Amino acid sequence: MTKSKYIILIALIVGGCASTGVIPMSQDSYYIGKKDGTPGLGVSFGNKMEVYQEANAFCTQKRQELYVLKETVIPAAPGRLGSTELHFKCVVSGGTAQPLKKEADVVIEVQQR
Repeated sequence: MTKSKYIILIALIVGGCASTGVIPMSQDSYYIGKKDGTPGLGVSFGNKMEVYQEANAFCTQKRQELYVLKETVIPAAPGRLGSTELHFKCVVSGGTAQPLKKEADVVIEVQQR
C-alpha cells in the first residue's frame, strides 16, 4: 500500500467513529447517532455508552433528564460498522417519564389446525 492509501484508510476509520452530535428534531425531541469504528462482530457497548453519555450531558446542561423515545442499535458484521442511534427528549427531573418499551420488529402468528 502506498502512503496515501494508508492516510485514506486511517481517515475512514477515524471518521467512521464520529458522533453526529445532538440534532434537534420535531418540536422538543432530539437525535444522536454514532458509527462504531471498532472492528469485530456484534454490538459495541462502548459505542452505545458514549451515545448515552453525550445525550445525558446535553440534557444535564438544560437541567433536565434524558427520556428515550427510540433506540436503534445495529451490530457490526463483516464489511459493516455497527452503530447506535438515539431519539430522545429532555424532561423535567423527577417527572413522570416511563421506562423505554421495546416493540417486536415482526409479529408472527401461528395457526393450529
